[in-house]
This record gives sequence, C-alpha cells and structure tokens, in this order.
Amino acid sequence: MNSKKLIAIDLDGTLFYPKKPISLVIKKNILFIQDAIKAGHEIVFVTSRNHEFVQKVVAKVGSPIDIISKNGSQIVYKNKLIQNTFVDNQIIQSIINEIITKFPTLLISIDTDQHTNLAFTESKQKWLFFIYRLYYLIQGNYREAYTLDNETFKQALSSEKIQRLLIYFGLSKKAKKLAHDESERLMKLYPQVEISWIQSLIEISDKDVNKANAILKILSLNGMKEEDVIVVGDSGNDIPMFKTFEHAYCMSHAHPRVKKYAKYFVNHVYDLRKVLGL
Repeated sequence: MNSKKLIAIDLDGTLFYPKKPISLVIKKNILFIQDAIKAGHEIVFVTSRNHEFVQKVVAKVGSPIDIISKNGSQIVYKNKLIQNTFVDNQIIQSIINEIITKFPTLLISIDTDQHTNLAFTESKQKWLFFIYRLYYLIQGNYREAYTLDNETFKQALSSEKIQRLLIYFGLSKKAKKLAHDESERLMKLYPQVEISWIQSLIEISDKDVNKANAILKILSLNGMKEEDVIVVGDSGNDIPMFKTFEHAYCMSHAHPRVKKYAKYFVNHVYDLRKVLGL
C-alpha cells in the first residue's frame, strides 16, 4: 500500500500490547507510528479511554494525532472538539436499576459533562473495595483517576449530561463471560443505546456512537475514503470497525468472539509495517 492511509489504532490490548506499566507503549510501536506519519499517513487513536489520558500517549509519539475517545462519544480532530455526545439520563438510570437489582455488588461508573470515572457501588463488602483499589494501583501509568462517591453519583444522574456508563464485572474468566452474556441481554432490552462488550465490562453510550461511526465522521472532514482506512483492535467495541472497514486487523490474542469479525490478524501493531511497505 503506497497511497495515503488513515490508520485507526485501539489502545488497550492493541497499542498497549505487550503492557508496559512504566513506558505505556513499547518502542517498536512508537517507531512504527512515527515512521507512518513521516510517510504521509494519518494516525487516529480510537479508545474507550478519556481524552486526557490519550494525550499522554500522543506525547510519547511526539506528533499531533486525532483522538476518538470514550468509544466515540468524543472526537478531537485537528485539535478541535467536533463531537461530544450524551445519552438519555432516564435510560441510563433504568439500566443501572436493572443491573444492580440483579448484581448488587458490582461497581459501575459514569462520565458526564462535569465528571470522569464517577463510580458507585451498593456493596458493603470491604474486601471488594480492597480488590478494586489493588487492581487500580497495579495498573501503573495505565491508571485513570476515579471518584467513588455514591451521593455525588446519584446527584449526577439527575443533574448532569451523561456521556456513557461502564459496568464492571470483575477480573476472572467467569466475569468476562458474564459481561458478554449480560451485554447481549441488555442489547435486546435497550435497543435505543449503543452497548459494547469489552473483556469483563460493558460500555453504554448513545445510539450509534461507536468507533466506526467516529472514523466515518473524520473521513467526511479530511476527504479520504473508506478504502483508505486501516483499523486494528482486539476487543468487543472494535467489532463495529471490523464490520465497517475492509482493511480490518485484529490482534491475534483477542477473544474468538471478536476475531471472527476481522479479516486479518497481527501479533503487534508494528506488524503493520509490512502492510504499509515501511
């Protein structure tokens, strides 16, 4: 491929593979991105992470990069916020009631126009808080700040604009299966929102807000075509990209439920050098 391409790269499990809690990204992936930019290609980071976190990754590359964050809820293109979507508060409240009635010990969080990673749990079991806190600490530089405050959470549900809801099912293999099965169930119950399965969590945003549609919006602005896009990811919220774009690459370590939607596979992001002829 010698023509100009837009390369949309997921972060967790993709650019961040293998994990490097101190450096964030392995050197070979950074060099690949830098060389792709020098060759005239465009890079877009597409992730569930928030914009502020992704800026740390952009700083590692050392060049301006467009950012699709919170699974498409926010798009920053040429340093301008061009999309900032919100989901109906009543629907979010209904989903939360549905989930905590069935799974009262789960941790959930929301992003709003005033808060990022505002968390809530009805669990009174102290060991769960310890596990959540321990998992957070061992993430190193992958950590995102959060606030666990039930009262503030409840107030935000009624008074703030909600970008998305995240439902955490835990760290075990059983948790991953449970999250997948619950995402399928919630999709049937709430077709008016976008529901994605990401390992052991569920992500919920406004209808049709996903990574693929966010990329299409960028294409409408930069004059490129769908056939000019290369996407690479590893998780359930990458499936819309795999379905939409012909040049869809999935990480070889991804779950079989994800891999079945991709055409091609790579072990590392830097393996795309061969695809681009770098």
